[in-house]
Formats: sequence, C-alpha cells, structure tokens
Amino acid sequence: MKKLINTIHNNTILTIPFAILIGLSVNFLNKYLLKITSSIFDLDKNTEGIIYKIYMIISALIFILIINNGSLKNFGFRKPNKTNYLKMIGITIGITIASMITGSVLFMGILNTLFPPENTTQFPESKSIINMVIKVWIFSSIAEEVFVRGLFQGILDPLKTKKFLRLSLPVILSGLFFGLIHLSLLNSGYGHWFVGTIVFSATIMGLLAAYYREKSESLIPPIIIHFTANVIGFVIPSILMHFMSM
Repeated sequence: MKKLINTIHNNTILTIPFAILIGLSVNFLNKYLLKITSSIFDLDKNTEGIIYKIYMIISALIFILIINNGSLKNFGFRKPNKTNYLKMIGITIGITIASMITGSVLFMGILNTLFPPENTTQFPESKSIINMVIKVWIFSSIAEEVFVRGLFQGILDPLKTKKFLRLSLPVILSGLFFGLIHLSLLNSGYGHWFVGTIVFSATIMGLLAAYYREKSESLIPPIIIHFTANVIGFVIPSILMHFMSM
C-alpha cells in the first residue's frame, strides 16, 4: 500500500484522479451509511444532517489513516503556522459578502430572468437558529473541512509546487471540489439558479479556506473561515429579508 501511494503521489496524472476517486467514495459511503441508519431509526431531517456530518468526519479520518500509514500527519492535523486571524476573518467576511452579491446577481438575477426555472423551490425553508448553529455552523464547518481540506487536499499536497494565477493546484482543485459537492442541493428541489449561487459562493470560500490550509499547514484556519462564512451567509440574508418585509 505504501509503495502504491508513493507511486501515485509522484505522478500528477495519477494523483488528481486518485483524490477525486477517494473524495467521491467517501461521499457515497456517507450517504449509504446514512440510508442504513435512517432505515433502522426514525430520524428527522436535522438529526440526519448531523449524523451525516459525523459519518463524514469518521470516514475521512479512516481514509487518511489508511492512505498515510496510520498517521494524520501532513493532513492538517497540527498546530497552525503563525496566522493573523483578525485579518483572515476580515478577508473572509469581505469575500463572503462579495461572492454572495456577485452570485445572486449572476444566477438569481440575470440567468434566472433569462431562463426561469419551472416548479422548483427558489429558497430553502427557514430553520431555527439552534438547528442552524448546530448543524451548519458547527458540524458542517468541521466535517466538511476535515473531508475536503484534510483528506482531499491532503492527497493533492505533493502537487503544491504547481501553480496557476499564484494559487497552487491543490488549492484550486480543493476549492472547485468543495463548490461542486454542493450540487447535491439539486436533489432537494431547489431552483437550479439558487443552487448555482450556492455553488459559486462555496467555491470562492473553498479557495480561500484551501489557501489558508496550505499556508498554515493546519485545518484550524479553514474551519474558522468556514464557520465565519456560514454565519455571514445566514445573517446577511436574514437582515435583508427582515427589511424587505417591513
């Protein structure tokens, strides 16, 4: 196994599809485990969401240990390099708001007007603040970063010397992969332009989180970025909807 992993890591052509294969495998495995769990226990949607994130953390850790010979080293599980957290959070807030506005104008504004969807829900149902904090702010921020920035980006780490527009290949692929996994929202009946807005914003946030994951060599900064983006993604629309209803 060690010899096979080293061969893959030393070959760019093999490393990328290997990372994608592992990422998709974990994603399908989590859904399968959730399906089994849901068939045994009578779970509501919020509980299912939390259990799914727990499975995501566990499966990502197991795959990392298998790939990395029983060690979590070099997959982000370490104390971060020196990081200006105040600056990082400020950048996250600015980029999150900018990506939300840009995505909304492009997808929900221009494209939704030119190509209106048929019989689909444009916005998700409102959730209680408690469910939002537990399921999205906390569990999603941790689980998705362990999965994408830990496992997926960790596999791609040997390719970080390859850059495009000053961003390394692992950062770019990590951001794109993170955005694309949000296409699963299409299965929830949301309008495709609404999902497009989410995918766009998630990709931008994913690139930022991936950049700080590589820079700090730790999962702590990207988890904080993810948490901050989730909070802003809830607070800003809530404020706008409040004023629009007045």
